[in-house]
This record gives sequence, structure tokens and C-alpha cells, in this order.
Amino acid sequence: MKNLVIDLLIKMAKADVQTKELTAQVEAQSLLLAALVLTVGKGIPASMSSNIQKAILSAPEASAEILSTDADLLLAHFDRLISVSHFVEENADSNLAHH
Repeated sequence: MKNLVIDLLIKMAKADVQTKELTAQVEAQSLLLAALVLTVGKGIPASMSSNIQKAILSAPEASAEILSTDADLLLAHFDRLISVSHFVEENADSNLAHH
């Protein structure tokens, strides 16, 4: 029993590390997107953002294999990335004004 518990705890520790790794990857991608938006131009064009949102919202209707909850989750994360980009853009402008 003790070995089973040890194996379970080791698996949990690895899962925790994997979760941290995935979180770090997502956060790095958020920062990269924000930096790209700043480099390319001011903000993400509203039409691009709108097109992506419409595509995500309509995807569950295209296939029975796509869960609407998965589409909602993807949309929430997309909206979060857009928010990060706007936040970085606004703070970059205010930081430039202070220097």
C-alpha cells in the first residue's frame, strides 16, 4: 500500500509540474501576442478580432464532435489574450509618457 501511495504522489507531483509548464507556456504566448500587437501596430484590428470570435462561436454548429463548452473555453481564452494585448498597449503608452 505504501508503494502505491508513493507512486500516486509521484504521479501527482509530475502532473503539477506539467500543469505549471502549460501555464508558463500559455502566459509566454500571451506576452508574445501582446508584443507582436505593439510591434505591428496599435491594437488588434476590430475586424480580425470579430472574425475570430465569430469563427469560434459558429464552430460547434459545423460538427457534432465539437462541444459548445470547448468553444466557450477557447473564446474565453482568446478574449483574455486580446485583453492582455490591450493592457500592455495602454501601459506601454503610459510608461513612455513618464520617461
